[in-house]
Amino acid sequence: MFFLGIFFRLLLLFSVPALSDDFYRFVWDGRLLIGGLNPYTILPSEFIHSLDYQQVINNSSIYQHLNSPNYYTVYPPLNQLIFGVSAWLSQGNLFANVVWLRFFILVAEMGTLFYLTPNPSPQERGVLTTSLSGSSTSRRVEVGLYAFNPLIIIELTGNLHFEGVVISFLFLAYKFRTKLTVSATVFACAVGVKMLPLIFIPLIIRHLGLKKGIFYATLVGIFTLLFFVPFLDKLLIEKLFSSVNLYFQKFEFNASIYYIVREVGFQLKGYNIIGTAGKVMAILTFSGILLISFRSKNLFTGALGVLTLYLTMTTTVHPWYVSTLVAISIFTRFRYPIVWSYFIFLSYSMYQTNLYQENLWLVFVEYAVVLGVLIREIKHKPEQN
Repeated sequence: MFFLGIFFRLLLLFSVPALSDDFYRFVWDGRLLIGGLNPYTILPSEFIHSLDYQQVINNSSIYQHLNSPNYYTVYPPLNQLIFGVSAWLSQGNLFANVVWLRFFILVAEMGTLFYLTPNPSPQERGVLTTSLSGSSTSRRVEVGLYAFNPLIIIELTGNLHFEGVVISFLFLAYKFRTKLTVSATVFACAVGVKMLPLIFIPLIIRHLGLKKGIFYATLVGIFTLLFFVPFLDKLLIEKLFSSVNLYFQKFEFNASIYYIVREVGFQLKGYNIIGTAGKVMAILTFSGILLISFRSKNLFTGALGVLTLYLTMTTTVHPWYVSTLVAISIFTRFRYPIVWSYFIFLSYSMYQTNLYQENLWLVFVEYAVVLGVLIREIKHKPEQN
């Protein structure tokens, strides 16, 4: 299971991402970093006019492929560190830069697969039926749902999305859950790669208890802030969060509930209400996260609910966003994230022409199937934990 899962990932080691151009921003930020510049304070569309542009970036095609040149970078410090190390190791070679970025994701995926793969005693070998979710399903089958999932392999290893690193850190934090300081440090590392794990903090407080939970959350906050220290700038917070805010207020792709709200807005107002709807839905999402967190009895089921709520309420759901949901689902009885990981590929139909127009019928099919599976699982297998 472990080696075969790694084998499929290694097949993509020397490939260039074909379904995402985000890696150009990774390369851009990395080259700024090794050039002694702060990627959080530099706007690509302005930097190209700088005298340092050619010397630092050393490849004009990188800027031409940036999908958000008018936005400041939103990638947290540990992600920036990976970008910088990869840029330094590649010595200005774009292809080598891609390979080194993938190397870090591969190492993280090895850690995840090692954690998931069962290590039975001699007496248990051949009769391995203990499952992660507590059912009678073979644990090998459950591990295979992640190890051989096309979305996980293609989007993380293939298209260079660092959710793979986040997942590895989250599992490691759970492994050290009895050592709160160690676990909080590792959890902060996950936040240092992607900020999204912060939505699990209320859930962690609920399951650790108020005193330990607040202590854990405080440690995560302190360590996360320490990661930002090398990048401290008086405009850092303003520029970072302005880009994050613009992301939620301007971008829309493969959404579910938001598209319904948007259509209602068109009917009532005659224009796209993303500016207002984004803020309202953010408040509702935060309230829902708190409700799910403090009503949850099972940590992984609660995490699944929290992340599902976030993904159904946000304005943008790229395929790789579902990867963390798939990883968490392995520890639960729910399989709708696995189904979603297959149907979410329908969203790439948007890129079949240069017009970049979504086929909303395919979006409807995607979410209708996932919702149907979720309802069936809730109805026929009531939660016992």
